[in-house]
Amino acid sequence: MSITSLLLTALLQGATLTPVSAAAADPNDEVKCRRIEVTGSIARKEKVCKTIGEWRRLADSGNGVARAVVEYSTGRPSGQ
Repeated sequence: MSITSLLLTALLQGATLTPVSAAAADPNDEVKCRRIEVTGSIARKEKVCKTIGEWRRLADSGNGVARAVVEYSTGRPSGQ
């Protein structure tokens, strides 16, 4: 037997299989992929995968920045 097959056999014998649960323990840890349009391209899109918690944090931070801009500019005369 070659060394490679001996190592492979040893790894397979020591490996234990863990059952995959139907639902993740924490829903925020579940990975969700989205297709995002690439800036500067008409048809190109990229697949971006993040956990649901990361997507939620990104949306919250983006909404917070937009809200701050609107609140800052409310009640100010234009041009100032």
